[in-house]
Amino acid sequence: MTGLSGRCVVVTGASGNLGRAVCARLQLEKADLFALVHGERGLPEIESRAADVTDESSVEAAYDAALRRFGSVYGAVHCAGGWVGGTVAETSLEAFERMVALNLRSTFLCCRAALRRMKGEGRIVNVAAWQPFIGAGISGSAAYAAAKSGVIALTRAIAEENSGVRASCVAPGTMRTPENAKGMPRADQSRWVPLEDVAEAIAYLLSPAAGAVTGAVLTLPAR
Repeated sequence: MTGLSGRCVVVTGASGNLGRAVCARLQLEKADLFALVHGERGLPEIESRAADVTDESSVEAAYDAALRRFGSVYGAVHCAGGWVGGTVAETSLEAFERMVALNLRSTFLCCRAALRRMKGEGRIVNVAAWQPFIGAGISGSAAYAAAKSGVIALTRAIAEENSGVRASCVAPGTMRTPENAKGMPRADQSRWVPLEDVAEAIAYLLSPAAGAVTGAVLTLPAR
């Protein structure tokens, strides 16, 4: 896979489990990475900036910084997000709004910021989730599922609106992370999706090898 050398790719949630895997994969492609991180958790050897991806002014300032640093923005990968469980009846308004902010509002703000700075071409990859995509297995995570379903709809809207900017999603099942292992200690973790597989899918969608692919939801279900 070639074609990302010298091209700026913004990665949100870059200090998280998936974000780190994505950055490591894109480093192999020689992309000019601009990592948006939470708080002061910068990444070694990668241009990093602290940003609140749920805040409009913070997002706009971060993408302006990427544009100043590299002259253009070619790719944007939006890994930032979070999970809170609960049925609809059990979910507080605060929890619901938190899920929408972390997963959908952040994706909207970052996609909009990227689109405003992409010049004629570009690629956006958003992170959805397997269960909300298929519309099953979502009981007990109502707010999260609603927000991630919104991410898919938002991505497809971008795909329809922009002939030069390609926008697609990855939709992984349960990923192999320390947090998931701690929360589900009795689960068969060998069936979970490796972070490296998700990062590989994202790298593909960013690359010229993906051609005219847009509006796609690339699924990586747990086995």
